[in-house]
Amino acid sequence: MENNLKISIVTKRIGFLIGIAIFLFAVGLSGWYIYRDYVKHQVSNKVSNNEEQANGGQSSVISDSNIVEEIKKQMPDLDRKIVVTENLSTEVRLRAINDIGTIVAKLKEDYDRREEWLNLGIWRKTIGDYEGAAEAWKFATIIRPNDPVAFHNLGDLYSQYLPDFPKAEKYYLTAIEKDTSHQPFFYVKLYEFYLYYYKKPDLAEKILLDALKTNPDNEYLQKILDDLRQQ
Repeated sequence: MENNLKISIVTKRIGFLIGIAIFLFAVGLSGWYIYRDYVKHQVSNKVSNNEEQANGGQSSVISDSNIVEEIKKQMPDLDRKIVVTENLSTEVRLRAINDIGTIVAKLKEDYDRREEWLNLGIWRKTIGDYEGAAEAWKFATIIRPNDPVAFHNLGDLYSQYLPDFPKAEKYYLTAIEKDTSHQPFFYVKLYEFYLYYYKKPDLAEKILLDALKTNPDNEYLQKILDDLRQQ
């Protein structure tokens, strides 16, 4: 019974995510830095860097030397062991180990690198080091507190890999709050979490309605809502 339920959820999610992939392409969101649950390798595209450009690629909170020292105290241990627990192909395994080493070397030179922390979290998650991924992404939220991507990734992590639904919900909601451009993607991911994991269809419907308030002409969001109401 439990296995059948899991298969049903996975089947629904795969169909749903295929639709989301089409949706992301249509609305030009393929550049967002995200990872997918059902793949065991990195999905990396160029990230939308509005905040980075506004701040010259630097965090807005690190101009004071005392603040810098406080931030550094919260930085994860960059010498954390690389332990691969996922069943990866030899190619992906070697690439993960190599890329983690390269990223760590860059961060030791300059910790204020948003993309490297995002990358580190993705590779840590890929090899099965979920706590290491959480550490990397949490630090990314410290050096870039207005960037929604790391918050979103933490939402994914705590919804599936380190199950803590209240924490996952908090991070997903924060990602939406931080995204001043109101991209539909973050709303849809929270909708998916509410529907398939938290099992709260009422909240799933509510977040879609919120998404439509900021994206009133989005046909795909409306279709998702219509499909939900027909279930």
